[in-house]
Amino acid sequence: MATVNTRVFFSKTDRAKFISHLDLYGVFQRAVRRSGLNVWYTEGLSPRLYLQFMLPLSLGQEGLHEAVDFRLLEDIPHNETAKRLSEALPFDIRVIEVAEPKMKNTDIAFAEYEITGNFDYDKFGNFCERTSIITEKKTKKGVSQIDLKPYIYALDVKDKIMLRLPAGNDFNINPALLIGAFEREYGKIFGTRIVRTRILDRTENDFR
Repeated sequence: MATVNTRVFFSKTDRAKFISHLDLYGVFQRAVRRSGLNVWYTEGLSPRLYLQFMLPLSLGQEGLHEAVDFRLLEDIPHNETAKRLSEALPFDIRVIEVAEPKMKNTDIAFAEYEITGNFDYDKFGNFCERTSIITEKKTKKGVSQIDLKPYIYALDVKDKIMLRLPAGNDFNINPALLIGAFEREYGKIFGTRIVRTRILDRTENDFR
């Protein structure tokens, strides 16, 4: 049976930042069912709704342009899909756009973040200018030391922090690692808000 690959771009903000990635799958699963969209399910003994999130967000972080894929069994206008999903999703998860996928998740290479909080921004900027920023990173093999400095591809510090870091399936740097390294030296930062604003491919274009 022919299917229509569909990519939904959405925001996940405010209270929704406390929804884990696993729970987010359930949220979208229920929303798709309530929307009445004719979607494709996997085959086999236990059919399930096919959902693929492009770059899972860490718990407590917000995203302005996240992406999830599924397949439709009917060809309907993208704006109709967006409307029906929006009406079925929680208020703090909003559909921004529905489109045909142009890239694969393996094309993702960078993510940009906006970080605010009770920072001394000048001090943070100077911290990021150091020749090395050593911290610990958890991996599937355990905990290892990593120098974050080579992975800060873009940084602008004024009344907020604008940051670009590597992202993707093969290698990902969570901005919380950089914030944590700063806090270990200068103390806890209260009211920190981390918002992923963009997801980019290897040519630094928006992921589509």
